[in-house]
Amino acid sequence: TVLCSLLRTTIASPVKWGFWTSISRIQVHLMRKHSRVCRSIMVASLVLVGGVSCSTERQADPNTARSVQTVRVEVERAGSVTVPNVLELDGTLRARRSARVSPLVSGHVSRVLVERGDVVEEGQTLIELRATDYRLEAQAASARATAQLEQLGVAPGATSTVDPDQVPAVAAAKADWEALRDQRDRSERLHATGALSEQQLTQSRSAEAAAHARYLAARHGVAASLASYAALTADAARSRDNATNSRIRAPFDGSIVQRMADVGEFVSPQAPVVELVDASELRLELQVPERYSTQIHEGQPVEVIISGTETPIAGTVRFVSAAIDERRRTLTVEAIVPNTDGSLRAGHFAHARIALGGNRELVRVPASAVSERAGVARLFVIEDGVAQARIVNTIRREGEVALVSGEIRPGESVVRQPPRALTDGVRVDAITPAAER
Repeated sequence: TVLCSLLRTTIASPVKWGFWTSISRIQVHLMRKHSRVCRSIMVASLVLVGGVSCSTERQADPNTARSVQTVRVEVERAGSVTVPNVLELDGTLRARRSARVSPLVSGHVSRVLVERGDVVEEGQTLIELRATDYRLEAQAASARATAQLEQLGVAPGATSTVDPDQVPAVAAAKADWEALRDQRDRSERLHATGALSEQQLTQSRSAEAAAHARYLAARHGVAASLASYAALTADAARSRDNATNSRIRAPFDGSIVQRMADVGEFVSPQAPVVELVDASELRLELQVPERYSTQIHEGQPVEVIISGTETPIAGTVRFVSAAIDERRRTLTVEAIVPNTDGSLRAGHFAHARIALGGNRELVRVPASAVSERAGVARLFVIEDGVAQARIVNTIRREGEVALVSGEIRPGESVVRQPPRALTDGVRVDAITPAAER
């Protein structure tokens, strides 16, 4: 009974228990209870279980002769097209001019007259600072300068041609000196005849010398007063300029990018308060590979396509660097792109095409055939019924057509819309559109 139960278990589940596990259980039980008939039952169990196991394994084996699955795709023959030889480059549009405007003087903001995006003209007031202190300083300096002229007795408009000897104080000192000089001369003649003592002559000479010193001092005083007048006039002019410069004006025509000050803030010449750009023309900086540097020159036409648009804009190479960058092995050039209507903005990513002269051959394929992954463009071609992935460079897209170069030749069959199941080396069932048959 036990043997039959074990055999039934083994036959019913040869896979679950395993062939050798079942035999081992039978062997152990026979050795304990029926050692004499052990060999006979072992032989029978081996034959029975072996047959059942083989039968079960034959049922579990898959059909190794199954057919290979194919992917159905629609193909189109790649064509050839001749296009002008152009250099394709990418860059970012920069404003023609850009400035972070700072005030010329320090002060507190009293009025803000612009906001982000406003269009302004050259000389237009952007921000006003409080100018009361500067005006008062100018008035005080002007008053002190006027007092200096009144003290000298000089008219305000005659300071540049004034003769110090015409100033009353100087004229009086000069007259005294001249009188004492004449008296000294007479004293010397009288002393020579013995009519005047030595002491009297010395007194006459001393009086003349003192008068001459006073005369010179008066002249120097006039010069100092005129210099003081000039300094006070300059102070007044500077204060008036500071009052005028308290209005922060636009240095050129442009648009406000941002303002960084508000009413009540204290600003100084070290802190920009407004950022202004002139985008009437845009500059596109491009890095030309060294091998093309000899084919680039000023005035060369450039076709620019702004990111997100398909309409090309005509530009011109305006600036060419004088040397090649040794680190990047490129030549820096700048193309000028007109923007009179202001539709373009600085910061746009742009694609540029520079005509180098001559023509080159490209391969024309459906645009849907080219897919890009991790920055690498590829497509699938069919060769001997097998899909092969090819790496290509997309030169241009024109609607439903893409012009490419790389690992593809004209005339090869290209998969129009690769399905997700299509991978390199998969067999395909290619279907050609009726228009190509």
